[in-house]
Order: sequence, then C-alpha cells, then structure tokens
Amino acid sequence: MTPHDPAAPAPRRRLPLALAAGVALLAALVYANALKNGVAIDDEYIVMKNPAVRGFSHLHDLLLGPYWPQSSELYRPVTLTSFAIDWALTGGSLAWMHAVNALLHAAAAALVALLVWRLRGGALAAALAGAVFAVHPVHVEAVANLVGRAEILATLAVLLACHLHLSRGVAAPLRWGGIAALYLLGLGAKEISVSLPALLLIVDAVDGRDERVRPWPLLRRNLGLFAVMGAALVGYVLLRAHVLVGDTMGTDAAPYLLDVSTADRLATAVRVWPEYLRLMLWPRDLSADWGPDAIIPVGWDSPRAWLGVVVGIGLAACVWASWRRSRWVAAAIAWFAAAVFLVSNLPFAVGVLIAERTLYLPSVGLAFLLPPLVGMVARERPAVRRAAAALFAVLLALGAVRTWLRTPVWRSSSAVFDAMVEDHPELWWVEWKAGQLLSKAGRIDEAIPWYHKALAKTGYNHYVLDMDYASLIMAMGHGPEIEPLLHHIIEKYPGSPPAYVYLASLRVERGRYREGLQLAEQALALPHYGHLLAGEVAHRKALAYDGLGRMDSALVNRRITLADTALRRTSYVWYHYARLLALTGDSAGAAAALDSARARVAPAQRLLLTLHPVPPLHSARVLGWGRLDVPPASAPTPPPPAAPLTGAPVLQGMPPRPR
Repeated sequence: MTPHDPAAPAPRRRLPLALAAGVALLAALVYANALKNGVAIDDEYIVMKNPAVRGFSHLHDLLLGPYWPQSSELYRPVTLTSFAIDWALTGGSLAWMHAVNALLHAAAAALVALLVWRLRGGALAAALAGAVFAVHPVHVEAVANLVGRAEILATLAVLLACHLHLSRGVAAPLRWGGIAALYLLGLGAKEISVSLPALLLIVDAVDGRDERVRPWPLLRRNLGLFAVMGAALVGYVLLRAHVLVGDTMGTDAAPYLLDVSTADRLATAVRVWPEYLRLMLWPRDLSADWGPDAIIPVGWDSPRAWLGVVVGIGLAACVWASWRRSRWVAAAIAWFAAAVFLVSNLPFAVGVLIAERTLYLPSVGLAFLLPPLVGMVARERPAVRRAAAALFAVLLALGAVRTWLRTPVWRSSSAVFDAMVEDHPELWWVEWKAGQLLSKAGRIDEAIPWYHKALAKTGYNHYVLDMDYASLIMAMGHGPEIEPLLHHIIEKYPGSPPAYVYLASLRVERGRYREGLQLAEQALALPHYGHLLAGEVAHRKALAYDGLGRMDSALVNRRITLADTALRRTSYVWYHYARLLALTGDSAGAAAALDSARARVAPAQRLLLTLHPVPPLHSARVLGWGRLDVPPASAPTPPPPAAPLTGAPVLQGMPPRPR
C-alpha cells in the first residue's frame, strides 16, 4: 500500500494537527534569525516612511490609497493594513514585524502540508511537502524582507481558498462566498492572487483524479463558483482603477524591457524558464535583482530562448503524461505555470525579469511532486528507501542552512548591496550604487562613467536612476546633458513632479522665469503627490517672481517655503528671503533673515553670506543648486561645496519605483 493510496485507512484526527504544528515549527525556526533584521530597500518607503501604516489615523489612505506612498503605484490595502496593525500594537517594532512575517510563513507551510494531506497524498508526503516549502531558500526575500509580506498574505488567501474548495460539506453558497471573499483579500494583498480560479481547477483535478474527469467537464461544474469570483474580480478592478486614477495595471515595466519589441519580450520570457527550473530545484545562486547583466533580454536568435522552448515542451509533455495517470506531476507544473504567468512577462512587460519574492506562490507547486516521489521510493527495497531518506534529509538540511545564511542579507539596504556586489557585480544596480558611493565621496569624475554604464543598460528608463543622475549633474553644472535628460524623464514618467521641478530650476537659472513658473504649477497640479512638493515648488516660484520683479508674489511664495520643515533648515531659502526683504526696504527683517541663513552654514562660510552688496538672484547661495550653464570639464571636476550651499534641489519623500 503506497503512502498516497486512496484506499489507505483514515489517519487519526490528531495527525493533521501534528503535521501542521511540526511544519510550522520548522518554518519558524529556520527564520528565527530574521528577527534581527532591520529595513531593506522598499521597506523604508512602504513601512517606515509611510504615514498611512502608522496605526489607523489615515484610514482613507490605508484602504483607498495606492500602495506606494505619494504615487499611483499598485493597490494593496490588505498588506498595508497588516502593517498598520503592527504599528498600532507595537509602535513600529521591527522585531515584531519580522516575527509576524516568519509566523505567516509558518502558517503557509502548514497549509501546504495540509493541502497535500487533504488531497490524499499521504502523511509522509504531506510532511515532506510542508518541510520543503518551509526551508526553500527562494522564499528568503519574501519572508526576511518586510514588504515580502504581500507575497505571503496572497499565498495564505489562495491556500485557504483551496482548503475551503475541498470542504464539500459546506453549502455551496457559503463556500462560494467564502472563496470570493478570500479572493478579494488575496488580490488586496498582491495581484498575483488573480490566478486563484486556475489554481482551484488544478486542486479539483487532483482531488477528482480517480474519476478521470476531463478538463471541460471539470470547468463546467465550477461555473457557478467562477461567476461569483468573476463578480468579485470586476469589483476589485473597478476599485483599483478608481484608486490608481484609471490605471488598472498601476506599475511600470522593467526599464530594460520598455524599448524591447513584443517578439523579443516573449523570447526573453521564454529564455527565463530554465532559470525558474534552476531556482526551484537548485537555488544555490540567489540575488535581489536579476536584471542586466545577470540575465540579459534576448531575441529569437539567441540559443537561450530556444533552450527555454525545449524546457517548455518537455514540461508540457510531463503534464500530458501525468494527467493520464496520477495527475500529481501535472498539478505541480500547472500550478507553477498558472501562478507565475502574471509576472512572467508573457502577457505584458512587468517590473522584473525574475524576482525571487514572486516565486513564493508558484513554489507551492513543488508540494505536488512529493506524493509520487514518496510512492516511487516506497516501492523500492529497504536499502534504497534508506538511501533516499538520507539523501532527502541532507537536501532538506542544505536548504535550511542556505536559508539561515541568506536571511541576514536582508537586514539592511547596504547588506543587500554588499551581497549583490559579491554575487553579481555585473548588475546595472551595482554599477548605479558604485556611482552613488563615488559621488558621495566627492570623486565625481570617477562616478559619472559608472552612472553611464547603468543608464545604458536601463535605456535611460529607470525613474529613480535617471533622477539621481539628473540631481548629480545639476549640482556639478553639466548643463548640456541635463535638459534632454529631464525632457526624457517627463516623456516617460509624465506623472513625476520632481522632473518638472528640476526643469523649472533650469528655466529659472537661465532667466526664463515665465516658463519656470509654468513648470512649477504643472508639478503642483499632478495627482497623488504633487502637493507634497509644495515647498519645493514655492521655492522655484519665489525665484521666478523675483526675476520678473513681482516682489509681493515672491515674498508670498518664500513664506510658503519657510513653512516647510525641511526647507527652513536650509540656508538658501533664508538668504533669498533676506534679499527680498532688503530689496523691498525692510532692513530689520532682512538682517534677521540673514542671521538665520548664517546660522545654517559652517562658521568659515558665514562671511560669504552678505547683503552688502545685495546678492544677485543667480548666486548659487540664493538658488540652492549648482550652475547649469557650465559645460563638463575634461579635467577632474572638484566636489561641490558643502551642502546646503550648492547642493542639487532637495526633493523630500520621493520613493523608488517598485522593484
């Protein structure tokens, strides 16, 4: 009698609880060191700097606001609400939030084990399936990085829906309503949950494998359920479109895929299939990013694309053969394919080529390989069974060790960067960060070539990289390069207020004050987060009105700037305020403003700030950024003077785009 024999005696009632508890404990233990992690990459913006998740005082933004603060990127209210609960309970304890991630992962692993058990895969296979899910290293990014909770919550909703679907004793209306509610919760956690109807069909096919029901009858008997789920999906899409101002997708394609033809995008998507297989079966090489040059977009003339085709044909053949037998292997492959489809770049370009976090739900498919594998080993002689058990124990231990050692990589953004430098120094992301580090060290002439390498690999299509480089060359006075770059950013990202603000700065610098005012107003009018740059916009408007000789309007906008907590700490807003007051005859006010400006610079620089004579409008100490009309020098460029005298425009609270 094999471990997955449907004729096997029913296990004791406590067996499922023991299975779930054991698997959950293993998952929690292997991620125990995650409690020491801090925040890394997107955690900083989604969790730590996001007012919406700090309790429930911003309920509208929490439930009806975009996932990325101050932007129209994605809609994940369930994930944000979970962080809000954390903040309400602990005030933002990082150890608590990481513990919640680990416990949610433990629950997901337990549900995976129970799913195999409920599908009559056998207790041993169920335990092993849960253990594999618990320790698989590809899950580290989802569990050890706080924002990976979106993946875990979505997977929990899908798994609970699968269990409810198998609860035939529950009346159909209640069961369908519960599944539809879980569908909405999953979609609210992360969009990958959209695959739930297909995953329910796969579970149904495995559960009814003895009936040998063909696909179409299987679909017909679930039409009522799918109608209810379809209505839930339509409601979600309409709400999402409302929140994201008509953009139901709500995300951008990877920068290196924006200019790729449809044919080449499909070739690249197929080229990635062997990488999926490798990450599932031998996840030794892991990375926080798999963009160029770790994986390079290809065309159909690439052998790697055709290797992907061969892998796809082979997997399809396995599905066909397995469907006619036990269906377990077919279910494993079909589950992975259905779950990964949305993020595979096949239907449309997404923000990544591969992201390990997005494989969390697809990897549940591995669980369906354990029943036939255990059954095959069970039919062998005892020596073979002992050897197989020892091999599996070694592989499980290796997976647990790899996961334990990988988890601290996500303790901080710098730790992620260090790991990427060690594992994949050829990545565009590493080249970008190298440029940042060199520029911060004042080695600007060395930094710019690194920026150019990263920009070339992304086709100048990565918003944050483009803006970072624009900020650098503005501060350094590389005039000929800045204007076409800003026009490119505005064309690619028309909803980006900072690009308009930077271009307004350029217009003011060059004396085109009316154009500067127009651009500043455009930035302020942009939805979602233009208003958050009111201080920065007012700074440009004050300068432009000064240039036009409209001193009253200049003073009004300068006072708006001084109401901005961040900007009133800078010297240049006070120095310009002193200039305006001096020009309008308020000597006492001008002297007080000058004292405030001097208090915000180093002692050695205070004598440079004077009202005798009144400083020119185009002084860098008034503008707050570097000269824009100076061409790049061939000699090494000296670092700019200490901020805030000639730094690039300070744009507060701008998040990176979703990875």
